[in-house]
Amino acid sequence: MIMKKLSRYVNMNKGWGNMNKTLKVSALLSGAVILGSTFVPVTASAAKYKTINWTEGANVGTMDPSKTTAAIDFNYLQAIGEGLYRMDESGKPQLAGATSVDKSDDGLTLTYHLRDMKWSNGEPVTANDYVYGWQRTNDPKTASQYAYLYSGIKNADAVQKGDKPVTDLGVKALDDKTLQVTLERPMPQLESVLTMATFEPQNKKFVDKVGKKYGTASKYTISNGPFTMKGWTGSNNKISLVKNPTYWDAKSVKTPKVTVQTIKDQNTGYNLYKSKKVDYTTLSPDQYKASKNKKDYTVIAQASTAFIEFNENKKPLNNTNIRKALSKSIDRQTMSSKILGGGGTPATSFTSTKLAKDPATGKDFAKVAADKNAVGYNLKEAKKLWKQGLKETGKKKVTLQYLTDDSDGAKRSAQFIQSQMEKLPGLKVTIKTVPFKQRISLSDEKKFDMVNTIWGADYADPSTFLDLYTSDSSFNNGSWKNADYDNVMKAAKTTDVNDATKRYADYAKAEKILQEDAAVAPVYYQAKPSLLNTNVKGVVSNTVGAPFDWKWAYKK
Repeated sequence: MIMKKLSRYVNMNKGWGNMNKTLKVSALLSGAVILGSTFVPVTASAAKYKTINWTEGANVGTMDPSKTTAAIDFNYLQAIGEGLYRMDESGKPQLAGATSVDKSDDGLTLTYHLRDMKWSNGEPVTANDYVYGWQRTNDPKTASQYAYLYSGIKNADAVQKGDKPVTDLGVKALDDKTLQVTLERPMPQLESVLTMATFEPQNKKFVDKVGKKYGTASKYTISNGPFTMKGWTGSNNKISLVKNPTYWDAKSVKTPKVTVQTIKDQNTGYNLYKSKKVDYTTLSPDQYKASKNKKDYTVIAQASTAFIEFNENKKPLNNTNIRKALSKSIDRQTMSSKILGGGGTPATSFTSTKLAKDPATGKDFAKVAADKNAVGYNLKEAKKLWKQGLKETGKKKVTLQYLTDDSDGAKRSAQFIQSQMEKLPGLKVTIKTVPFKQRISLSDEKKFDMVNTIWGADYADPSTFLDLYTSDSSFNNGSWKNADYDNVMKAAKTTDVNDATKRYADYAKAEKILQEDAAVAPVYYQAKPSLLNTNVKGVVSNTVGAPFDWKWAYKK
């Protein structure tokens, strides 16, 4: 948020800084940063290293891999889990839970050979654990919003709709250590997608034992990853990630423990950092200005976009001119420089920058697909469109509620947006601030007029953004629908799927449709200016997927 879904990311809006010189970027523009060090394989005993004290902006929501949607949750799930693939230190997917994969000549049948792994309760991880976890996520009864990532795996769409049983999903255990996955069409993004916690195995015996409590507290979680979770009651502000001795690659895990506490107030986080009680905190605009030249200053790069979603089930937000007017009323440059501390980059597209290169031009796809006229600030044009929209809807005055998080940064941003929109004649904007978890629920339940949200890329492909707004998407909380958009997105997945140039051209068309119809109002591209203890090394910061991976982290 985000955060992963439009609500995957907690909306901290903490004065995002520019990319700093430590950023290492892969060929797709997405990548990862090793914060504080160059990656070195670990063999030393964890006993010689200290506990890392981290901060987050919101509490854990759920540790159920089938139900999570928040980036914060994905951080923890990546810490305690291991799927077929894991992002390495450069942001590229590498085999993790599997040692090798055999591909059929047509590329549609993949056979994974699993490594010897154990659950934290001592039981072996088997191919059936993958089958169970994947089927559970796709089962309509689970109502997993992230099940859409399975689209392309045989029968996934039909299973999610309830048209076929979960046993028809294209995943099969050939034996305890051999997993077969069958696709119904090529999935160019598959390896990156499979790094997501949504595809991690799940232990059926454990899930059946704890029932509905699964993933609601640390005692109701189970691990096959680098760490186990301790001390989480389901609502408290501090938890611990403790090194998992049964993890297959435990020798690479240096730190004995990572403690994470929720800090919503930026001054509190800053003061805790200054007093050396925490090793990491994000910065407010004022703190950013005071800290940007210090050696412990760093920028957490993310392929993510902050945007406003409109609930088109509510009038007059179902009117295109009204939505366009609201979007054009926002001075994104002023917001970036004065509200976000100079670091937030004004958005000119929904799809984030630093995600992928357009194969036809070699340029950042978001810049190729950007339309400054559709997304940019123009108050004169906004007032004209607003007047036209009011006439079309028979309105003279309008009151709209703006839903946002209760963090300091989110409140500042909301107040700025409010002041901008209220320049439109006859418009009153009220602000509703709620905890992050509640904002997710209200968004999912479509109980909002406008909601301020952040979407972070799950994998390095424009579809991670654009799939959100097809008519049947579980993330389309604003209920926007456009047949041309649906058709273009379908072409990208079918007729054009094997031609990267055509597929990206489809995505560019989809982006243009989204912008021209003001389905959402992109506001800025996100990055987080932060302070990180220089004694903390090896934290991987991913631009896609889970923002942080502590597997290789340590503090001397």
